[in-house]
Amino acid sequence: MTTEHDFIKRLNAGLDQSQISTDASLIVAFSGGPDSSALLSGLSKLKSERRLSLIAVHVNHQIRPARALNDQAKAKAIAKELNVEFIDVKVDVPALAASQRLSIESAARKLRYKALCDIATKHNADAIATGHTSDDQAETVLMHAARGAGLNGLSGMRFTGTLKITEPSVNIKIVRPMLDTPSNMCLEFCENQNIVPVFDESNMSRKHTRNRLRLDVLPYLENAMPGSTEALSRLAKNIASDLSMIDWVTDGYLRKATVASNTYSRNSIRTLPSFLIARIIMKAYEKRLGHSNNLERKHVGKMVELLKNDSGNSIHLPNKMMFFIDKKTFGFRAIDEDDCPYPHLSKARKITIPGVLKLGQNVRFISRIIDRPLKLNRDGTEITFATPELIYESLQLRHRLNGDRIQPMGMKNTVKLQDLLVNAGVPERWRERIPLVDSSKGLVWIPGHRLADWAKVRPEHSKVLRLELAGVKQYSQEKD
Repeated sequence: MTTEHDFIKRLNAGLDQSQISTDASLIVAFSGGPDSSALLSGLSKLKSERRLSLIAVHVNHQIRPARALNDQAKAKAIAKELNVEFIDVKVDVPALAASQRLSIESAARKLRYKALCDIATKHNADAIATGHTSDDQAETVLMHAARGAGLNGLSGMRFTGTLKITEPSVNIKIVRPMLDTPSNMCLEFCENQNIVPVFDESNMSRKHTRNRLRLDVLPYLENAMPGSTEALSRLAKNIASDLSMIDWVTDGYLRKATVASNTYSRNSIRTLPSFLIARIIMKAYEKRLGHSNNLERKHVGKMVELLKNDSGNSIHLPNKMMFFIDKKTFGFRAIDEDDCPYPHLSKARKITIPGVLKLGQNVRFISRIIDRPLKLNRDGTEITFATPELIYESLQLRHRLNGDRIQPMGMKNTVKLQDLLVNAGVPERWRERIPLVDSSKGLVWIPGHRLADWAKVRPEHSKVLRLELAGVKQYSQEKD
């Protein structure tokens, strides 16, 4: 089998694994180097068979301006020879690296993918194709292993994924159809096609970790254990397959645990093994934010510990996020996000009967005298029925004060309001905001929770006072 035939066969199989259908429009990341040149040439040969639409995009990073312009011209000539549309883009990598204190490599990657996404969006492309090879995969796996990465890191790159750009928010499919193709085959294919690729001398610098792996570590390993480069690439594929199963299990538990947007049931997962809880939490974090960048093992460990043991707590996480633990639920919210369903009262408000108080956030407090209903038990809701004799009391709506106590209906003694709210599972961040009905005799009602025993409807009452806190956004809570 010739090198050309073998290369095209592998590329075709890679396109299938990348889920590239017939009639697809592809933006090809084209540096002009051996790998991207082989990719562009191979795709051009498959263009008719798969009815592909191709655009080669060359990003000039302006790191070495004079050399960069020469490389750009060579890349353009290769694309012209292959009869593929060519677009060049200039980005200022040194300026971004300096302004955001990034490494040159990180700044280059950020601007390169941003430029590719912009062009893919403009041309309504189906995906961006890159020239990553099995050698690149082996380097990635080895580098992640040396850094102590978990299974996600060891799984390396995938044939297909999603490239997410935050500013502006864009999600573009990215495909790597040559992950099963070694770099030496790409170079041989270019030679067979009479393509003289661009050679970037920075790839020979041992200043960067990846280059040292490519130039020193992998060749030494290959010499000591022939086939190790291919084996590392194969390892990534095997781990990726196992991760698919793990993700399937994790997604299933997360779906069952979901009680509201970004809010999950504690009881549904807290008895699971800690390693599985950790994966569920990481998946929930990624679902809330769109990625899990900067989330470290220490963060995950602390979240698992809190979920298993404590409630009413929260911890700050990377990316300006917060993990909160309530009595029955847990979830994530932005640090500056106010998830409390109750409005803030700047001062106590006088309650008139009948009357309506507008409290903000479309929440209203409604009071009126009505005929006694057949059923009076409204515990745990935002509606209660109380003695009509409260019309003779001076009622007000206020937030809690230190030392507040209430005699809950059915009890002889008073209890601390703090203890009642804690036992009811009210999140700590909400307790200061619950509007309380107060009187000269003491607290009358805690909306959503308890009515005072002394304010209950008695058998002789034919009329009752109906109180309602209307418009409060309901937050799902798992029931006991």
